[in-house]
Amino acid sequence: MKHYIIILGLLVGMGASAQQLVSLSQSRQMALEYNKTLKTAKLRYDEAEAQRKEARTAYLPNIDGSATAMYLPSMDNMGIPPMSFPVLDAGGVETGNTVDFAGMSLETEKLKYYNGQVAMQVPIYAGGQIRYANKMADKGVEIAQQNYKLETDQVVYNTDNAYWQLVAFKEQLNVANKYYEMLDSLEQQMKDMYELGLTPRSEQLIVTVQKNEAQLQLMRAENALKIMKMNLCQIVGLDLNTDIDASDSLNINPELLIMSNSVNQALSNRNELKMLSGQVEISELQKKTDMSAYRPQIGAQVSYGYTEIPNLVDAQDMTQASASLSIPLVHWREKKHKKDAARLRVQQAQLQLDDTRELIQLEVQQYIIQVNESYEAIQIAKRSKDEAIESLEEVTASFDAGLNTTTDVLNAQASWLSAHAGLLNALATYEVAKTAYYKGIGQLNIDLANNNNQ
Repeated sequence: MKHYIIILGLLVGMGASAQQLVSLSQSRQMALEYNKTLKTAKLRYDEAEAQRKEARTAYLPNIDGSATAMYLPSMDNMGIPPMSFPVLDAGGVETGNTVDFAGMSLETEKLKYYNGQVAMQVPIYAGGQIRYANKMADKGVEIAQQNYKLETDQVVYNTDNAYWQLVAFKEQLNVANKYYEMLDSLEQQMKDMYELGLTPRSEQLIVTVQKNEAQLQLMRAENALKIMKMNLCQIVGLDLNTDIDASDSLNINPELLIMSNSVNQALSNRNELKMLSGQVEISELQKKTDMSAYRPQIGAQVSYGYTEIPNLVDAQDMTQASASLSIPLVHWREKKHKKDAARLRVQQAQLQLDDTRELIQLEVQQYIIQVNESYEAIQIAKRSKDEAIESLEEVTASFDAGLNTTTDVLNAQASWLSAHAGLLNALATYEVAKTAYYKGIGQLNIDLANNNNQ
């Protein structure tokens, strides 16, 4: 028997250690470290940084080298045969005299040819294209960083939503178990009354049916709780079979957020607006880049070359310096059309920014309403809970005195369950509404930092 108790204790200890308790801040951190979409956003930021460094290299000279080696094994020596050329006088008439050429032989058998060159090109003035390209690269890095923050906000919101749903449902399950215990106690009471002949069996069966239904709902709720735990595990990057549990509980007396100046905060902080504003600036820079192509282009080049053809041409090298100037002259109104297209792209980007700004103002107002409504729902749910408790106590006392029916007790117990569940839902909804509000005004990361410091 002692060995059995020891083994049982070990099994209980193993089961307890298998459960992983996580707080809200831990869940957020784990989700931020695991989320694949966020990792993709980080890679895009790194890519933008690499592109910015690449753009900086346009200020530096380019140095290129080339080399050629040629071998013609089937080629024979080349020769020029002897020949005579007539001598002409000043009027172009032959004088009868000739000049003889003895001929010559060229050593071209199995010809070899070597050539190498190193050239350095320096951009002196490119119409501003290099400067504008660097500015666009800088903006690209800013936009990638803002996109990373935007994805971070979404990950935190999704984590909070899953976390508080789990907390609320877990507490609702506890309430449902108490409700089942009420029905079980009432069923036993009805059995005793039936055996004493104080009530018909039909009254007992009414309670039994309700208890069976509650048992079925409990089984479904336990399965739903498992799914919610799996959902949170997926978000934070744990194995789906991990017995995760939330260590935080719902605040029964939350304070209403102070939501003054919310719209202005959103217009200043929202990453969507910063990204779209950056797109407008990039469109402006692209317009300037397009126009710079029609300005003079000045460049310089310095090169060193080496050439050798053994047995035919002695090795020789040559250093060369040159400068080039390109001036666009006639492009058949190409510049005007390109300028018009660039201007229209700028207008499109600006319109998208203005439209998003209006939508965000509306969105923030909706978040404010949701916070206020969820807070008021908590106050109403508290009153409903108190009234349901009082009603159940009175109905139970009246039933014991023979003044109420079994159906009255069952209805009061159902109202008690509904009121408790309603309050828990309202508390969880308020927590999620707060997260959505902070996300809506662009301060979710600030709030996350504050929570981590507490």
